[in-house]
Amino acid sequence: MRPAVGVFFEKENIDTLDSKSELFLTILSSMAQEESRSVSENTKWGVQKRFQQGIVHMPTTFFLGYDTTEDGEIVINEEQAKVVRRIFRECLDGKGAATIAKGLTRDGLKTGKGNKTWTSDAVLKILKQEKYQGHCLAQKTVTIDFLTHKRVRNRDIQPQYFVKNTHPAIISEETFEAVQQELKRRNLMLRDPDRKYRQNYSNISPFSNQYYCGECGRPVIRRRLTSSRKGEKYYISAWQCRVTAGRDPDYKHCKTSYVHEADLENTFMNVLQEMKMNKDNLLEDAKQAIQKASLSPPEQQRLEELNTQIEAVSDRISQLAAKESATSDAIYDATLRHLIYEQEILQQERDSLEENRQEQLYLEKQLTTLLETLETIESFGQFDAALFKTLIERGIIYKERMVEFQFKCGVKRTICARERKIPKVK
Repeated sequence: MRPAVGVFFEKENIDTLDSKSELFLTILSSMAQEESRSVSENTKWGVQKRFQQGIVHMPTTFFLGYDTTEDGEIVINEEQAKVVRRIFRECLDGKGAATIAKGLTRDGLKTGKGNKTWTSDAVLKILKQEKYQGHCLAQKTVTIDFLTHKRVRNRDIQPQYFVKNTHPAIISEETFEAVQQELKRRNLMLRDPDRKYRQNYSNISPFSNQYYCGECGRPVIRRRLTSSRKGEKYYISAWQCRVTAGRDPDYKHCKTSYVHEADLENTFMNVLQEMKMNKDNLLEDAKQAIQKASLSPPEQQRLEELNTQIEAVSDRISQLAAKESATSDAIYDATLRHLIYEQEILQQERDSLEENRQEQLYLEKQLTTLLETLETIESFGQFDAALFKTLIERGIIYKERMVEFQFKCGVKRTICARERKIPKVK
């Protein structure tokens, strides 16, 4: 049996082989642990205090699009910023994260860490990063154990601080919000609570994820059908309810007919032509849709009041943080927690009203886009896929091949998509 090996601490005069030293070791370790906890709490308190004053820490070592000068100033790296703008632009153009990542890899562009291989997860992180609009959400993660230094997502563990205009913006707030709405729309395809619309996002066709069945509500999918006439084969590109096509295991009771893709294309262009010829009807319908989404005068007044109140509370938080000494104080902490809680309650009410206001602004902008587009169209004979993606929110296919186009400006048009002659396979 090997003899025990001890450790002798000369400064403390402690020998681990001495049974009397065990008590001293226990006491010293407890004191060291408490000191570590105290240092951790003070450090955490100091960091939060800076957040309250609007001072944020933003490392740019592996942050695509930004650099830090010798003076500590954050500046835009224009070469990398082009990559960031491209990612946001392609997302709004309808491309998925995986498709964007493949394009960036193919073109040899580098990530923030200098890698030439892009992943869909890396693209999504950039699309959701609020710092690219010049703002910073501080304390996204928190350390929950001062001994292991384990960090987790801050899900209602500690207050978060949203500080505006902390550094130059690479993209506009409008573009960032548009991307968040698009990501939300794609996410809902997979997490629809009614399980009616659940589907994977696709951008193979301009009609992908755009059409839904008017009878059962399920998505309409693309089918490649082959037929024959007088011994000759023909092909058909058609769109049909996935239930009728036998692609939905949870629902079996829908018999909606398919509609030729060419008919959907022609019908869309016919609708645009009708709108250009009857702009007065278009403007009246759009006005009603915008008015329905707009805030009422009392709601608009309340939104202005909330903005004023939130700004006042934020100023009080900043003033309190600036006056407080370097040590923690119970009264200070209680007052600060109350102000932060008050700010969160006001912010929730404000966000609800602001969401409605943004819907109104969105409809107005989309109406302007539609009117400008109609002015530029000279011929309605050929289908334009880019126009469809730009103008249409979704399409609904009913029985008897009736199709409803729901435009992003809130206007709806229903028309019959007539069956056309099947093209011959050559």
